[in-house]
Amino acid sequence: MEKTQTNDARVAGRIDAGLDRLAAEGSSFSLSYLTPAEFAVHQARCHGTLLGAIAFGAQAPQEMPAACPYAWVDMPVFDNATLFEVWTSDRPVVRENSAGVAAARNADTLFGCVRLKLDCKLEAASYLAYSQIFDYIDRCGYPHLLRAWNYIPRINALDDGVERYVSFNVGRHDAFAAKGRIIGTDTPAASALGSRGDYLIVYFLAAKQAGHLVENPRQTSAFNYPVQYGPRSPTFARAMLVQSGGEHQLLVSGTSSIVGHATLHAGDAAAQTRETVANVRAVIANARLAGANSSSRTPRFMLKAYVRHPGDLAAIRDCLTADFGATGTIFYLQADICRADLLMEVEGVCLNESAQSA
Repeated sequence: MEKTQTNDARVAGRIDAGLDRLAAEGSSFSLSYLTPAEFAVHQARCHGTLLGAIAFGAQAPQEMPAACPYAWVDMPVFDNATLFEVWTSDRPVVRENSAGVAAARNADTLFGCVRLKLDCKLEAASYLAYSQIFDYIDRCGYPHLLRAWNYIPRINALDDGVERYVSFNVGRHDAFAAKGRIIGTDTPAASALGSRGDYLIVYFLAAKQAGHLVENPRQTSAFNYPVQYGPRSPTFARAMLVQSGGEHQLLVSGTSSIVGHATLHAGDAAAQTRETVANVRAVIANARLAGANSSSRTPRFMLKAYVRHPGDLAAIRDCLTADFGATGTIFYLQADICRADLLMEVEGVCLNESAQSA
């Protein structure tokens, strides 16, 4: 686990009491994608309110953040050497590094990160990571897992004849069951991508209040996939609608060119991207039926697009820019996708203008 600053117990106690008072008002979080120079400025300005930071790049940043939970994902970024994904609270946070989880929390929301060296079977590592997460959020009183990001080395490779993503799904599903979570009810939004290196990295958002699961009418719910995709189905919802500072925010899972449960347009990156956009738009439409974007504020998407082959970047970028360019900020990373026949994947956070930070 990366080193994370831990507050003095007395200070933490005072802040915890403050969090209880603030809970009635409602705290909010913001998301930023920053260069290292921008993150240095942001870190200095928001020292007491940083929830967490995740660095993406082919090389680890020269300086590690000391003021928040942090991990580096070994994954190349197109157009930038390093990209920081930064989650910030509008209120003071309590930070803690305990039982394998580095975390920070405000009155409503908890950000955490688990980083496990893969010196055991991936199924066992996945089970351990999610067991640590559930034990921690239950102890802290933020029992509702809203969103999880999973970065898995060699995700499409075979271990003993079994694809590693399939093994990951077994461990994750079994941890949900062991910790009393009901599949299909207590199921977070999530994504799972292939990274480099030899660490399983899982970071997540949890909350005191449950979010609203959003599914896609064009797709079979992932937790109901047939057995051809493995003995345990992937444990995630297509999106999660949450409250942040009194506003709805939509956390969209990793989305790709799947209709029903089948991959479409094998070998055609542009067609897969168009199908992916149709799926994202279907999720947004379903979220609106559940109350998303009910305020007068303008929603805006913060997107990460994962591209398997660099040669497909231009076609994928053209499609996404044409659809989201006016209302979205998009960053592109090189990564393997959870199915070997998928060439790209998109994930997003739909934030109101008040929930974005520069």
